[in-house]
Amino acid sequence: MGITMDRAESRGGPNGIEAGESAVDEQQLVDEAAALARALLVRSDAAMSRRERRRRDRLGRLLDDPSGRELVLALTDEVLRVEQPQRAAQRFAGIVRAHPTSAVGMVDRLMLRAGALIAPLLPKVVMPLVTRRITAETHGIVLSAADPAFAKHVERRRREGVRLNVNPLGEAILSDAEAADRLALVRARIGRSDVDYVSVKISAVVANLDVLAFDQSIERITEPLRILFRDAMSATPRTFLNLDMEEYRDLELSLVAFMQVLDEPEFEAIDAGIVLQAYLPDSHAALERLGDWATSRHRRCGGRIKVRIVKGANLAMEAVEAEVHNWVAAPYPTKADVDASFKAMLDSALRPEWSESVRVGLASHNLFDIAWALVVSRESDAVDRVEFEMLEGMAPAQARALLEQAGSLLVYAPVVAREDFDASIAYLSRRLDENTQPENFLRALFTLRPDTPEWHEQERRFRVAVAAR
Repeated sequence: MGITMDRAESRGGPNGIEAGESAVDEQQLVDEAAALARALLVRSDAAMSRRERRRRDRLGRLLDDPSGRELVLALTDEVLRVEQPQRAAQRFAGIVRAHPTSAVGMVDRLMLRAGALIAPLLPKVVMPLVTRRITAETHGIVLSAADPAFAKHVERRRREGVRLNVNPLGEAILSDAEAADRLALVRARIGRSDVDYVSVKISAVVANLDVLAFDQSIERITEPLRILFRDAMSATPRTFLNLDMEEYRDLELSLVAFMQVLDEPEFEAIDAGIVLQAYLPDSHAALERLGDWATSRHRRCGGRIKVRIVKGANLAMEAVEAEVHNWVAAPYPTKADVDASFKAMLDSALRPEWSESVRVGLASHNLFDIAWALVVSRESDAVDRVEFEMLEGMAPAQARALLEQAGSLLVYAPVVAREDFDASIAYLSRRLDENTQPENFLRALFTLRPDTPEWHEQERRFRVAVAAR
């Protein structure tokens, strides 16, 4: 980690920590981070608009009620995806009956009950209203790809001092034709003069990847990556391209393809990014390979990389797939393990010997994780190497507080074309599932207040994770 540069350079091991080191300085940093997390919460709460406060309180009540959580997830996942109004109406009525909740306001409760009765009788009238009401609650989380709405949003964010990491969403790619269409969508975003940062997954631009046909898959991946990197280099302004990933099976393919293309003479001097997921034990070895490779590449040609560290959003899918195939699940088994892993990866990424070649994207809504990264990067003289990232539309008041504290902010902004609306529903369902898990900080954030038992529990988890990393 490196409390100061001098101390860090005297330590051994990938995390920069020796067995004989005193715990006093680290305890001071932990205390400072806990105090800063509290200050961020207080500041964001004070600056929250009336509309944001109403929305936060409404979501807090829903997520705190088991039936309310099931209602939200079921409506998002099982109603909005159904295209036939009659089938959607039947499912809507069944869900409302199965998950009665008092967590919503009186007006919404009456609308739910009335809608459940009327929808099966007048599905073509009621279901568009239901869809509109549900999607209104998610406004700003997934952006429309169409202008002028997209252009206006980008300009508003620019005036606020916030950069966008644009991620074109779409349905799962099943054919080469669909992959070509998605590649065209990504290229269109890269080519815009108001976009300078784009994320893309290999599974979004290459169909039917097979990790067992590894070399062939790498060949198929590198071809569209070259196209995208060429577009990014020629764009005005130059676009930063970030390689995203979801499934564990894509980790090694993404890693090798990323390094192989960026080692080619055409691309060896450009900056680019890649995501690593802290919920995968394999990500630690991947980070070591990336850091050592990036350092060698930087000495040779000057290009740098950015490693975007996330906790991982596909735990449920990975667990189901492992159970179906009788595999050992790829991720860590507990949230405590993931939290410790996240901080250990930050330690590794900020090591002094990588200072010229590796930048860090710290993607989290956990105020303790954010505060810890702020404190550690300052103590390590690495502030300019860390970029803080949040999800568009999630906890906007906390995002403003972080922007004020850190001086910059990058928000991950999914965009979707009208014809790919179902993809936005899939994204929303995954985010809802991820953020409503019992131990997730963002779920607690909707009702979290300083110095309450819930706050002290979050602080305890943070202190445990720092020690366990």
